[in-house]
Amino acid sequence: MTTDLSINRLLEQYRYHNTLFKNVLEGIKPKHTHIRMNGLTNHLSWIAGNLTATRFNLGNCIGIELEQTFPEFFEGHKSIIPDVQYPSLEEIIADWDRITPVLEKRLKEITLEQLAAPSPLYTPRTIGQNNLLGTIIFLIDRESYAIGQIALIRKAFGYEAMKYE
Repeated sequence: MTTDLSINRLLEQYRYHNTLFKNVLEGIKPKHTHIRMNGLTNHLSWIAGNLTATRFNLGNCIGIELEQTFPEFFEGHKSIIPDVQYPSLEEIIADWDRITPVLEKRLKEITLEQLAAPSPLYTPRTIGQNNLLGTIIFLIDRESYAIGQIALIRKAFGYEAMKYE
């Protein structure tokens, strides 16, 4: 188990995103999950499914052998497929709940040497670290961004703001 402060702080954020992910999707009606706000944006089911698939991708890169339930929609960093019925939020959340505790356990076990190793996933060069730690930093930041997108769409549909508790 690593005692590196950086990964421990990242794990705190990772756990917090688990709460925020569930809170931001709470109460959203199925009729709103496939609406693209201006015809060009991603819809809620794609954003939530893509976030979940990203957790599976990270897990697979660090030795977790779990497959996402809906690879036809999300594997290989697929863009949104127009006019396709994506899985329900309940199905996506079930996949999220399947990977999240397993990935958290594995991240707690990761060594400093593994964090310093070259990343098996693409990370924009602007992150500054082309290693596994840099990838984890990027993906956790990306989760914040996507949860914010869902929160904005949520408000546009007239739902109350996401709860932080």
